[in-house]
Formats: sequence, C-alpha cells, structure tokens
Amino acid sequence: MNSNVKVNKMVSPYLLFFLIHSTQTGVMVLSFQSDIIKGAGHNAWLSIFAIGIIMHVIFLMLLAILKKSSAGDLLSFHTDVFGKFFGGFLNVVIAIYFAMLSLYVFHTYIDILQLWVFDGIRSWEFSLLLIVLVFYIVSGGFRSITAIAFWGVIIPSFLLLTLVYLVNFAETTYLLPLMQFGMNDFYISMKEAAPLFFGFETALIYFPFIKDRKKATKWGHLAIIYSTFLYVSITIVTFLFFSQGKLEHLPWPTLTMIKIIKLPFLERFEFIFIFTWLLVVMPVLCIYLWSAIRSIKSTIPKVKPTYVLIGFLAVFYLFNSLLFEIKYSYLLEKMVSYSGLTFIFGYIPLLFLISIFKKKVN
Repeated sequence: MNSNVKVNKMVSPYLLFFLIHSTQTGVMVLSFQSDIIKGAGHNAWLSIFAIGIIMHVIFLMLLAILKKSSAGDLLSFHTDVFGKFFGGFLNVVIAIYFAMLSLYVFHTYIDILQLWVFDGIRSWEFSLLLIVLVFYIVSGGFRSITAIAFWGVIIPSFLLLTLVYLVNFAETTYLLPLMQFGMNDFYISMKEAAPLFFGFETALIYFPFIKDRKKATKWGHLAIIYSTFLYVSITIVTFLFFSQGKLEHLPWPTLTMIKIIKLPFLERFEFIFIFTWLLVVMPVLCIYLWSAIRSIKSTIPKVKPTYVLIGFLAVFYLFNSLLFEIKYSYLLEKMVSYSGLTFIFGYIPLLFLISIFKKKVN
C-alpha cells in the first residue's frame, strides 16, 4: 500500500478518532430516538449497542480493502480491480453518494434552524451563509477540515453534560420490562439505528492522509466505541424522560428535552444548543464534500477541485432554495438511508471478499 500524499498534508494518527467520530455525530443525534423505538420500543438501546459491535467488523473489512489498494484508498482499489474505465465510473458513483450525504446534513440543519429559531428567514438565506463557511473550510484542504473536526468534537462535548441535568426527571419504569420484544423487533430498531454510524466509510477516501496508518487503526476503533457509548447514553436518558407513546410522536426528541433547561440568564437554552451544534454539523458536511471532490479529482485529474466544489455547492443552494417542501426532504432522507445501508452492509463486504480473492491471486 503506497501513498502519494505529501507528508506536509498528512495528519497525526490520533486525529483519526476525531475524523471518524465527528462524521458519526451530525443532525441525526437530534431525532433518532423516535425512529429506533419503532421496533424494540424502550429496549431499542440494545439494538444500538449491537450495531456498534457490527461496525467494528465493517471497519476491519474497510482496513483490509485499503491494504490491497495501490494508493491506500478506495479510489485506487476500484481502478486496480475493475480497470480504469469501470473503476472510474464507480469512483464517480461514490462521489455522488458522499455529495448526497453532505446535502442531507446541509438541508436538515437548515430545516432545524427554521423550525426552532428563525422561522421567518428563508432557506436561501441560510444556504448562502452556510455555503460561504463550507467553501472556506473545504478549500483550505484536508488539514483544515481535520482541525474543524477536532474542535467539533471537543467543544460540543460540554453540552452533553446537560444529560446529567435531565436525569433529575428520569422515570425508571419507562425502561421496564427488559427483553420483552422479539428478534424481529430488535432487527427493525437496528436498521433504524444504523444510519447513526454513517460517516466512518469516508476513511476509504482520506486514509492515505493519515500518518503511520497501523497506529491509527486503534483510534478508529476507539471512535466507534465512543460513538456507541454516546448514542446508548442519549437513548437511555431519552427513554427515561419520555414514555414510548409520547416519544413516537416527537420529531426532535433531543431538542425537546433540552428545551426544559432554563438558566437565570438564559430562558431558551435550546438556542445555544442549536447554534453550537453547527460545530458538530460542519465537519460532517466538509468531510463528505471533500471526499466527493477527491473522488472526482481522482477520476478526472485535469479538473480543478475548486470548480467541483463550486458545482456541488451550487446544487446545494438550488436544492434548498427551490425544493424546500417536506416531500423532497422525506425523499432525500430515504435515499440517504437506503444508499448508506447498501454501501456499508453490502458494498464494503463485497469489496472485502474481492480483496481476499485478490490476495490469493497475488
């Protein structure tokens, strides 16, 4: 596995923890509880724990794929195995996939801002502001994005202390009885919980930018462990706070819980939470978008990354300005969910099997 990335563009191995965890904690943290409860009910936190374990297996498959690529990334693996033409086509498909996930995060955060804070401001105004921020960060390169990912994990983590405050309102009977649901119910909750862990697959693109990649792998596993712990903790607190019947009808459970927190100098604490959450959303947006741009650049070397970035951001702007109806949001959410599940649980295992065959051939 040879990397053609210059050393001055690489980042330290421990930063893989922040890169992976930051992509796994985006806008879904604010709404996932009402989705996962559809299957195993108040026992759905066990499904999150199970998905977290499965993600470690998928991550090991991901690393095995990278070891068999000429440049240490998925893009070179495609061309090594499928040839320049079809491999290039697959790289473009991957670029569309990452761009779509970035668009989903972009669109959903703007939706949150309009619903909870500024209902009188139009989507195109928010879009314009976020586009300027995203352009500035992504055009700065991978190291700039990594810095944002670092602070996007550190600073918002202090907001998680609010979970301790919410425990004062806990009703332990909401979690009982345990294990009253069947395996099919847990499977439904696992399927709903899986999108929470989307994002670590971007390592297939940026892994050559990590120094001493053998040491970095442990940080990747630690990131998945931390993400699992975080989601299980939030889920349990939410289930202690809301009854199952009420939770099923709440679109934004996390924000609804946060709303009860009132400080002497601040009545609407959820406003601070939402604005600070921009630091969480921004790394997800930028890492996905950077991965999409690199996928295009690898396939079409002559194209300038800046032009590709402008093209993607133009699509983001038009989508949020013209297609702001709820039916388009629902369609985008379903496309992201199904494509992500297919990529992680279908395509990565398939490439892993191909990498094993490639190893035997060599």
